[in-house]
Amino acid sequence: MLFDLDGTLVDSVEDILVAVNRLLAELGMPTRSRDEVTMWVGNGARMLVERAMAGRFEGFAGLADAPARHAAADAAMPRFRAIYQDICVDHTLPLVGAHESLSYAQACGLGVAIVTNKPLAPTERIVDALGWRPFVSVVIGGDSLPVRKPDPAPLHEAMRRLGARTAWMVGDSANDVGAARNAGIPSIVVRGGYNHGNPVERLDPAPDAIVDSLEDFAAILGAAVRRGAIS
Repeated sequence: MLFDLDGTLVDSVEDILVAVNRLLAELGMPTRSRDEVTMWVGNGARMLVERAMAGRFEGFAGLADAPARHAAADAAMPRFRAIYQDICVDHTLPLVGAHESLSYAQACGLGVAIVTNKPLAPTERIVDALGWRPFVSVVIGGDSLPVRKPDPAPLHEAMRRLGARTAWMVGDSANDVGAARNAGIPSIVVRGGYNHGNPVERLDPAPDAIVDSLEDFAAILGAAVRRGAIS
């Protein structure tokens, strides 16, 4: 079982918002709203910082001074990482059914991995802070490999480390569904996550299943295990 983190297992926007706005304030730039930051989460820390500095989802794309702005964003990344690493567990909370889904999958004898576009260091800190280390065997962050979801490489790497030939990807966004499709495995999407403000019903490619919460996912997993579809 491969799980996304932000918007799937945890509500992390408050800590991300604080880190983004602290960085922008230090840079003398306008701060951003919670709705804006929620819309911009999902494509890794570097893209988030670019969107926040630009004030738009497209980031610096199409701007005449894009090269200079990219250089400024690159230079700001170490500071953003330091800020976020320091506060990443202050307000981040597990979503409904997250703990139960991880523990149940592990109890069923399934390998469990978290595969996220969030940098590895804060991901590891969140996993430890929430007490999930006994259930999670592998953690792949957005900087663990040269590429991130929707590229299938992070999923393949997680499966390799788990010794798995196939898996399910459980996420909340187009990145998760696309990565699963590219990896040739099924995907399940949880409503209410951070899919850039787009309804999950419009995802293309479409996930194999949509659930309202991870409580529903646990029921699906249990039924699959009982009928021998997963072992």
